[in-house]
Amino acid sequence: MGRKIFALVFGLTLVIGCIGTSSLYSSIGKFVIMLDLVQHDNGDTPTTNIGFFLSGIGDGRHECITITGLAEELSNDMYRSHGVPKNADAACHAFWAGMGETVYLVQNKGNVEVYKREEYEEGGASKYKKVKTVKVY
Repeated sequence: MGRKIFALVFGLTLVIGCIGTSSLYSSIGKFVIMLDLVQHDNGDTPTTNIGFFLSGIGDGRHECITITGLAEELSNDMYRSHGVPKNADAACHAFWAGMGETVYLVQNKGNVEVYKREEYEEGGASKYKKVKTVKVY
């Protein structure tokens, strides 16, 4: 089992001293999200449990969705190739046995919305569907 935590910023393109400014993000509805990918490789079909933490809001890990494959975070420059919208706040992708799954998170009115789509080795991909809404404040 592996654990990877990545930090991304909601709504800001430049972060200066995240530790000292997390209360500012909370007070104006902007906050730092840390994508948490818990990978399970049991020798049969690997999976990744996707969740996130919010900096400055000490309410623990928020569960999102479990996907097939060992997911890796997508950098912003990879969003386009996976059809992830520019306004996404975090995204990851996993591929296993001819099929990939891409998940992205976006903040919307005090919630984090989770979207997912499937991509196929032989070509084509489904449309993104909202699979969960997590109320954060």
